[in-house]
Amino acid sequence: MEQNNNNKRKAVKVVQTAGRDMLGDIAPEFARLNDDVLFGEVWSRNDKLSLRDRSMVTVATLVAKGMGDTFACQYQMKEAKKNGITAEEMAEIFTHQAFYAGWPNVWAAFNSMKKAYVEESGDTK
Repeated sequence: MEQNNNNKRKAVKVVQTAGRDMLGDIAPEFARLNDDVLFGEVWSRNDKLSLRDRSMVTVATLVAKGMGDTFACQYQMKEAKKNGITAEEMAEIFTHQAFYAGWPNVWAAFNSMKKAYVEESGDTK
């Protein structure tokens, strides 16, 4: 099947400085890999997979690994919200995921979701 050229997305460079900001003085190579490779290269391939989809995969993976109630997951949920995933969609993702990743993992993730979607903005939109 031939892909319509009108449906192609352009890559948009993702700029991240959290690695250098938080760890640059103690782990400069890790910080560089985080900022330049993970975000600067992988996340910047958003012409292949949208930022919205990358956020969905990232949050789902963190939850499946039992990291749903961590700083990393809270940060990624805030990014998911910025990338267009609504609270209703995130709740549905978690509800579906509970049957595959484990009920306790998802239960913990709802704490991060509340912080990212409700407590920060005061609503669930």
